[in-house]
Amino acid sequence: MRDEPGAGRVTAGNASLPGFGAGTEGAETILAAAIAAAPTGIVISDPAREDCPIVFLNPAFTAITGYPPEEVLGRNCRFLQGPETDRKAVEKVRRAIAAARPVTVEMVNYRRDGSRFWNELRIAPVFGADGNLAYFIGIQHDVTARRRAQEREARARRAAERASRTKSDFLATMSHEIRTPMNGMLGTLDLLAATELTEEQRAYAETARRCGRDLLAIINDILDISRIEAGMLRLDDSPFSLAETLRAVLDLAAPAASAKGIALSATIDPGLPSLLRGDAQRLRQVLTNLVDNAVKFTAVGGVTVTAERLESAGKDAVMVRLAVCDTGIGIPAELQAKLFRRWTQADATIGRRFGGSGLGLTICRRLVRLMGGKIALESAPGRGSTFTVTLPLGIAAEALPCAPGPAPLVPRIAPQEPQPGSRGRILLAEDSRANQIVAAAVLRRAGYAVEIVEDGEAAVARAAAGGVDLVLMDVQMPKRTGLEATAAIRRLPGEAGRVPIVAMTAAAGPEDREACLAAGMDAYVAKPLDAKALLAAVAGALSRARGGTPPSAPPQSLVDPSVLAEMAEAVGPGRMPHLLSVFAEETEGRLGKLERAIAAGDLRAAAHLAHALRSAAGTFGATALTEAARRLEAACGEGREEAARAWAPVPGLASASLAALRGHTAFG
Repeated sequence: MRDEPGAGRVTAGNASLPGFGAGTEGAETILAAAIAAAPTGIVISDPAREDCPIVFLNPAFTAITGYPPEEVLGRNCRFLQGPETDRKAVEKVRRAIAAARPVTVEMVNYRRDGSRFWNELRIAPVFGADGNLAYFIGIQHDVTARRRAQEREARARRAAERASRTKSDFLATMSHEIRTPMNGMLGTLDLLAATELTEEQRAYAETARRCGRDLLAIINDILDISRIEAGMLRLDDSPFSLAETLRAVLDLAAPAASAKGIALSATIDPGLPSLLRGDAQRLRQVLTNLVDNAVKFTAVGGVTVTAERLESAGKDAVMVRLAVCDTGIGIPAELQAKLFRRWTQADATIGRRFGGSGLGLTICRRLVRLMGGKIALESAPGRGSTFTVTLPLGIAAEALPCAPGPAPLVPRIAPQEPQPGSRGRILLAEDSRANQIVAAAVLRRAGYAVEIVEDGEAAVARAAAGGVDLVLMDVQMPKRTGLEATAAIRRLPGEAGRVPIVAMTAAAGPEDREACLAAGMDAYVAKPLDAKALLAAVAGALSRARGGTPPSAPPQSLVDPSVLAEMAEAVGPGRMPHLLSVFAEETEGRLGKLERAIAAGDLRAAAHLAHALRSAAGTFGATALTEAARRLEAACGEGREEAARAWAPVPGLASASLAALRGHTAFG
């Protein structure tokens, strides 16, 4: 059934609207004029008629669709649909009409000339005075331009995401390719530095080693930024000890701080739980960057890290504030905002004077944001700087009650190597000759016996023969990859199939670590190999395999060569012999005063002298003497007998340390 031609046509000043009776001509004229002027298409359908036909339309509907009134009136609006109209949207409209409720959809409709357009359609029921359904009003907007803009934006976003993923994949691949030769280069330089060299040769070796480590740091920074920007960086959520995390940060920064003669310490709020939940590795990365910067820009005084509990952050979480405070050069207010921008440093000369890529603080800020926290800076020229990180951390279910008092931390002293072979037999599966030399040398110096194979098949065969305490497995090897070899070893019967396996790979992403663990490996070490990280992973895996009993502590080292090398570089060629003679003279004088103070029971004076001895010995890398002086200083607060016992080994240890320092090639 169709309406008579011309029915429902709207013209300004003369309109016919359904539902208006006698006496409403003025209102109808005004309403018709308003509808005629509306820029949106408007139609009215009559649900009382068969197929709910359109009984009214305005000029804008004709302008949008191209259909004149005589081709619209009396028809159901479905004539606008076509092959690309979304069936789900149509069904949504049908359900709304059947239920006499409003609905809004966007769908593809077709004009009279066959061209398609996006129609934002709003349909609403109109009820009469008696409460019965009278009409449906449909309002159309042509949103084609908006949809095309959205589609262009979506395409651009997908293209950008593809480009970002491609960039990240490229950087990850290049990172792997660069790390592999760098592992051999840096490891060989470490070995070279431990041999007998002239002062000039040592300076060259240390310069090459420092440049290599700087390059590795830049590679890591670029890879982190790329992963963060691509949304590929995933955070861990595991229990960890904040105290151990802070101690690890101090240990890494201790050599540089000791070489500069500045103090380095941390304090933990006793109100913090013993175990928290979060990404300890990324938190350590943030704090390490902040502490390294603080040490770098501090010449006098010290660097202090504080961990403070603010308030609860939910049922099982706590808000933690971590502050890194230094007494360094400070930063002017106008330059502080630049620090968190990529590739930017506060002063253009900083990169030349102190090194760095300008990415560190950018990464810190983004990591902290990913962890749900904030990072802030307070600083003034000549008054030092304080970087504050505030973030929520979960409370681990196994956390112990809060500590009874403050928990100060100081860097630990690195131990010396035990006798070769005393700590177990390690099978090193590595096809690179340079990497074999480096890893084997590090492990043998730490007291492990090392056997080397060059491919995955040989690793499986040797593990099957038994007698191996741990396998250090390169991931990319010929014949069988490290993952394939690990899977084969895990299928071996008995003890051979349960041998601890530590992955060793230049692949740097978290997915690489997960792949290693999923294959049955027990731990993961990234290349280029860091000696401390390698030994820690090996010792941890062996400890777990042996029932959780940690390996016995090796004897203390007399001298830390890396501290001496950094000190020699800082003071310049030819000055170390004179500085050593001054240190020896001061040490002999302190020993005499210490002996007299302890004999007289003047423990306060003895503690002061022991503190001075500890500081001076630490500056020269005399690690064993530093530790002995620390024990003596602590014993002076416990009584005369304890102080006497702690004093007994100090004179002999001092003589041995001075002899070791004099014999070190860094002093010519």
